[in-house]
Amino acid sequence: MTEQKKRYQIIIGSPVDYEELVAYINIDGKDIALLNQDEGAGKLKIEFFDEPKVNEVDYYVFLEALQAAKKDLLLEE
Repeated sequence: MTEQKKRYQIIIGSPVDYEELVAYINIDGKDIALLNQDEGAGKLKIEFFDEPKVNEVDYYVFLEALQAAKKDLLLEE
């Protein structure tokens, strides 16, 4: 059985526009969104990037990426 490669990448960063760390979500090599925790861990927000324009993503890949981003982001606190 071969291991399936993840289609997403999560990068934790600290951009100057945010007070707290954020998690960048990249799917299939495209920056899709970031997960923002500036209002606290209980009020996470998803911010979608304008570029590159992405019209659709696989639901399950996006859901898995969001869960991984939340986990990675909250562990970094």
